[in-house]
This record gives sequence, structure tokens and C-alpha cells, in this order.
Amino acid sequence: MPSLVGGPTASDRWRLLEQSYGSVFQNLAIEEALARSALSPTFRPTIRLWVNPQSVILGRFQKASTEVDTSLCQQSGIQIARRFTGGGAVYQDEGNLNLTLVIQQGERHTQPRLSETASAIVLDALRSFGLKGSFLAPNSIMLGERKISGAAAASGRGFALWHGSLLVSTNVDTLESVLAPSRQKHTTHYVRSRWHPVTTLEAAVGRKVSVEEVQSKLTESAQEILSAKLEPDGLRADEERWFTSLYARKYSSPNWNSNGEYEEFEESSD
Repeated sequence: MPSLVGGPTASDRWRLLEQSYGSVFQNLAIEEALARSALSPTFRPTIRLWVNPQSVILGRFQKASTEVDTSLCQQSGIQIARRFTGGGAVYQDEGNLNLTLVIQQGERHTQPRLSETASAIVLDALRSFGLKGSFLAPNSIMLGERKISGAAAASGRGFALWHGSLLVSTNVDTLESVLAPSRQKHTTHYVRSRWHPVTTLEAAVGRKVSVEEVQSKLTESAQEILSAKLEPDGLRADEERWFTSLYARKYSSPNWNSNGEYEEFEESSD
């Protein structure tokens, strides 16, 4: 597999962000902030490991009513959010671990290569648990006939971003209930989710597995696959500014989360 590192112009040092908020909307604002600031001269290739509270996350071009049981979500206090990347709807809770990779996109560092590398990291981490996963295009990792990980990606303005989720101990019953509409056929111009039966890491290995254990395995796999050192760090000042603006003007907006609509803006210089 072609590497994202190596060679005289590539970095063998990646930044590791282990930063999560108790708000799905803030967590998603960070994701876009990382992408928007990738052209900064202080940018370093970044891996983020993070956890969402109980929530349903729509793909950029999806309609909530055709993918999610919105009434059940409201009754259960499950937030419905929208990410800036495409793909299908996902249910997440504290038993789900998210992995994000962000790079400056160029001739050598492309979106397809990033997606391939990220998938290899997840597959390697599964092998450390004695599990043989397989990649199912366009963005799923399977254990047999069941999905254990899904992903989405975006690129543009010099960045490439991939983010995926790994079901560690997620409540599958709740997942299948709130995403039940995604299994129904509708004629629509909106992007539809591709439904697959799912499993969790705990179910696959037959024992309790903590998110912290999986986080450690993913970090080890990333270092090996990337041949890189991961250096813990926080958000830079420009990323903090993007995060603040994106959360206030987009991700906290019902119009964005319900309808995918918002007013485009540029980062403030002050």
C-alpha cells in the first residue's frame, strides 16, 4: 500500500488529538475546523480519536425523515446532527469510537490514498483482537456479513479528511430502532443510507472491551501503518477560531442540522 509518509518532503510526525466534547454539535464543528485550517503554515498531519454522546449523525446530503425515526429520537433525548461529509446516517453513543485523519492534499497525498491508509489502520487494530475484517466499498469494514465500521470523507481547498466510526459496545438495539427508516425504499433526490446488519467488537470477541483499550490499539496501529510518531497535542489558535465560528453559525443551528442549510462565511481575522 502506498504510504502517506516517507521521502524527503513527507512528515514522520503526526499530531494526536484525543479531544471530545459532551456535545455532538461541538465535536462535528471540530472536524470541519481541522479541514478548513489545513492550509495553515503551522498545520501538521493529524489523527483525532473521539467519542460522541448518544446521537444520530446525518450525512451532508440526507433528509432526516427518510433516515431516522425522529419521534423516537425526541422521546429518547437523542440529538440529531449533520456532518459536513457525505455518506449515510449513523447512530453513536459512548460505546462508539471515532477516528479522524486529516492531511494537506497534494500530488503525493491524495484523498483515495488517505482512505486506503485509514481503513488499513482499522483493519490492523481489529487483527490485534484476533479478528479478520474485510473492506466493503465504498466505506464499510465488515466482520463476516456484519458491519463494524463505516466512514465518510471530504477533500477540497488543499485538505483531505477521512473519519470513521468503530462499534465497540454500541447499543445495537437502539441503533436499529432509530435508523429503521433507512431500510425503507423511497423515491428521493437525497442521499440514502446503505443498510447492513451490524455487530460490535464486544460481541465479536465475546468479552467486555473498553473504548480506552480500542483507542490504545488504534494508536499503535496508526503508528505502525504510517511509520510515524504520534505526538499528543491540542487545537491551534486558528483551529479554535474556526471551531468557535462553525459551532456558533452552523453546527448549533437547527436549520443546518434539520435541512442542511446555512450561510457560508469566512474566518474572522481578529
